[in-house]
Amino acid sequence: MIRSMYSGISGLKNFQTKLDVIGNNIANVNTYGFKKGRTVFKDLISQTTAGASAATATRGGVNAKQVGLGSQLSAIDTIHSGGALQSTGNTLDLAISGDGFFQVADSTSGLSGFTNTQYTRAGNFYMDQDGYLVDSAGKYLVGAAGSVTEIPLYKLITETVAGTSGSYLTDGNGGLSEYRIDSSGNIYDDTTPATPIKLITTIDNASGTIPNADGTDKEFELKIDSSTGVVSVVIGSKSYPIEHGNDKVEVDGKTLTLNSTDLTTLYTAIEGSREEIGTTDKYSPSNQLKPIRIPTDAQSMSIGQDGTISFVDKNGELQWAGQIQMAKFPNAGGLQKIGANYFQETANSGKPLKATATESGMGSINSGFLEMSNVDLSEEFTDMIVAQRGFQANTRIITTSDSILEELINLKR
Repeated sequence: MIRSMYSGISGLKNFQTKLDVIGNNIANVNTYGFKKGRTVFKDLISQTTAGASAATATRGGVNAKQVGLGSQLSAIDTIHSGGALQSTGNTLDLAISGDGFFQVADSTSGLSGFTNTQYTRAGNFYMDQDGYLVDSAGKYLVGAAGSVTEIPLYKLITETVAGTSGSYLTDGNGGLSEYRIDSSGNIYDDTTPATPIKLITTIDNASGTIPNADGTDKEFELKIDSSTGVVSVVIGSKSYPIEHGNDKVEVDGKTLTLNSTDLTTLYTAIEGSREEIGTTDKYSPSNQLKPIRIPTDAQSMSIGQDGTISFVDKNGELQWAGQIQMAKFPNAGGLQKIGANYFQETANSGKPLKATATESGMGSINSGFLEMSNVDLSEEFTDMIVAQRGFQANTRIITTSDSILEELINLKR
């Protein structure tokens, strides 16, 4: 009888704890970001009155005979399932769709960093008198404060060079001489023996071709070396450079001076004349975590799903204030509740993985929404009835055991 009474007492304690957890869940049914609790029981210990025996050649095996001595609390779990999102229309009300947590912390001296970091799913944030983003307890929202960094970029300049043309004029006044040509086509006169005729031709067609000895046209091209300015005539696979200066050509025994233009002057030096174009980086290269501030004279602000906070300044220009940094734990169930909607890191939660929203499974941030409690009232009331009946049943164990003990005491009468 004594064992049954102690078993009943252990049951009363456990169901009382279960009712405490249920009551806390119901009390926080409208608490933003609240995560409900769950109680789990296990048996306490079993007293063995006879051990188990194996089968023999003549008898079968026998199970052990044990009497349980009650139950005990196994765990109180925190269920981190997501709650429903409630629309508020307030830009600074933020809800997470995912497994991440907001980080809030006290600031170090000079607002240059953070200390005593806590974690929360409650996204009701505010601006203080200086424009810093804080929660209802005044803790700063952890993020990478924005700073503008100029990154010089350059684009290639293509400069059009005006073409330069030249022409050479020669005096066409020449005398005519009488010559005789023999049957072989050689020319001779009274004083000069027959000699082969040298013919000199000019390129006078628009296509710039010279007829070859076989009677077919062959093309050639002028090539200008961009680094030296040397002009060459390219015929086939060979290149013949043309020297600049006063080149001389002999024509009919006369000398014609070619005052050619130095082709190197056709180039315009543009090295070092790169045109700079600019861009800005949203965040400082060090990505230093600092309190995020919105100027108090900003016209408006917005928060993107990746946690990027931007605002329109008093001049109507779009500016970046920073980006919210979130945290995620290997075992979120190992976090410890410390009140005020805050969770604290423990040895069993693991070290937090910190990243921006939409990265590493953090989830996205929904501006203008708040995450409600994940408490389901219908489920809680059902569990409350079960706990109540369990508590009543354990009281009956105690009263029944007491009645039997009373009968035993009355045996001596």
